Amino acid sequence: MANLTPQEINDLNRMNQTTTNVGLGTRINNLELSLPAVGTPVNAVKATKTLTIAGVVLDGETFTINNPAVTGTDKYEFLADVAQTKTEATNIAVNIAANVTKAVVTLTVDTQPIANDTMTIGNKVYTFVALAGDTEDGKISVGADLAAAKLNIVAAINGSGFNVAHPLVSAAAFVADACAITALVGGTLGNAINSVETFTAVTNIFSAVTLTTGANCSAANAITALVAAITASDTQGVGAVDGAGDTVVFTADAGGLAGNAIILAETLTNGSLAGGATTLAGGLNGTVGKFGKALIDATYIYYVTADNTVAGQNWRRIALGAAF
Repeated sequence: MANLTPQEINDLNRMNQTTTNVGLGTRINNLELSLPAVGTPVNAVKATKTLTIAGVVLDGETFTINNPAVTGTDKYEFLADVAQTKTEATNIAVNIAANVTKAVVTLTVDTQPIANDTMTIGNKVYTFVALAGDTEDGKISVGADLAAAKLNIVAAINGSGFNVAHPLVSAAAFVADACAITALVGGTLGNAINSVETFTAVTNIFSAVTLTTGANCSAANAITALVAAITASDTQGVGAVDGAGDTVVFTADAGGLAGNAIILAETLTNGSLAGGATTLAGGLNGTVGKFGKALIDATYIYYVTADNTVAGQNWRRIALGAAF
């Protein structure tokens, strides 16, 4: 039998004084709930999707989660610089700065430069000028002596006064005659930054024609950072856990078919979503039932421990066992 409607319960309760006293409609409805009907209910299944990261992750790569049922989008951006400079203000930072190696080159200056000497870092050219002739960005005074010239070089690269800080590198203070020039962003991209010079003194020289030894973030470290960021910042109703191997498993917070509509997107050079699909998958609706409802099939008796919705997982079962 189907459960009685509220109107049917009320009509049976009010048929006469006796039915009112015993609450006939309510009792019949409760009896219907307690008697198993034939059927096999299911609990809701949460939609999932696995992301595999098969290699290193680069600064600026992204992973996006967009739940159509929720306002906004969560776009996570891997950032390999200390300043965590995002390409879009609304992006959510995934901090991998501690998991990369920054490219570096050593500038040796053991002789005071002379006017018209140059050095180029990336695409920015620095020209040495006569004492007090450094009145614009890119001009470096030769200084009163070698020590002053060294200070002027560091100031020009890092930005001081009229100097504009170099967008790609920073310069450490000279140690003796050596200055370490380091990429701001970690990873192999820094290895492409030029470092060339035309010093008159042949001993004033860069250690290499580009920065070197930059290394990218490993898949394992990127996964740890991404899971942490999603756990801390999720607004789309999706959780993430570190899966087997170099994978991330994404799961909708709520069960049901609605989770299959949640959109995923990635710009990872070495990343791929299982099956090439761009949404979560596998979500199933649960069988709707009121608390106390029972169903039976050839194998189990099922009982719902609390009102169950399409997103619920409140059905429990007991095996029928063998005949006796």
